[in-house]
Amino acid sequence: MKVLILGAGGLTGRYLVREAQRRGMEETGLSHADLDITHPDAAKEALAKYKPGWLINAASLTSLELCEEDPVRSRKINTMAPAEWAKECGKAGVRFVHLGTDYIFDGKKKEPYLPTDPASPLSRYGSDKAEGEKKVLRANPHALVVRLAWVYGHGGKTFMSKLPGILAEKEVVELAGGRTGSCTYAGEAARIILDLAEKKAEGIYHGVQGGTTTWKGFADKALQMMKTKGGKVVCQEIRELPQEKIAGLKVPRPAYSPLDTSATEKFLGRKIPSWEEGLREYLKEIGW
Repeated sequence: MKVLILGAGGLTGRYLVREAQRRGMEETGLSHADLDITHPDAAKEALAKYKPGWLINAASLTSLELCEEDPVRSRKINTMAPAEWAKECGKAGVRFVHLGTDYIFDGKKKEPYLPTDPASPLSRYGSDKAEGEKKVLRANPHALVVRLAWVYGHGGKTFMSKLPGILAEKEVVELAGGRTGSCTYAGEAARIILDLAEKKAEGIYHGVQGGTTTWKGFADKALQMMKTKGGKVVCQEIRELPQEKIAGLKVPRPAYSPLDTSATEKFLGRKIPSWEEGLREYLKEIGW
């Protein structure tokens, strides 16, 4: 199977490339430096050049603050480009996979969100991603949308990705409190995405790991696991702070955004590993 992966320079994109290679697929990964997905005719030209059987769009402008500062760019990358690629894939008979986010929800629900729950975003990023999902599925009814949340992995820029290094070096670690959600090791996210694609899934599915946590819960578990491994860990205290006191977090995030994966597990016929198992796998990958 020939698969073309857009956004291959990003965290999830890199793991998708690696997992596709592990499965023996004929993959081509394109980063933003290789291809601007918003460029006119980019989709037509790339499909004609690479002739994939599948196309996975892992390209996204994920910084909530950047999306607020540059709404035109956000809409181009998160809404309009995915719809165009979905349309062209439909015309060419190429299976199209698009990645979504839990940030399309407002966090007011009291139980994990279902794929069918209506979007009610708090931010420009969430709004553009929600509209992108709708446009993708209108343009290509056979497309697959896989929603992820709190993704972390080796070389990632996210807080969870960097956390083991922070715990190893700082005595006191401060992080944003007041938020509960799903989290996803990028290696498992890649497995879920490719499993769904291989089984010809269509519509919206959730691709996060089992269970819910907070940033502090994640940090506490990481610290415990790291100490158990016997490596040098400097951290003595983990403090929760209000989001507004964390530098760089200026845009509201949903306070509660876990994603229900029961439909995904039923379709795949397998249990998705818990977030604790994902964390354990990540720590092993980075040498803990």
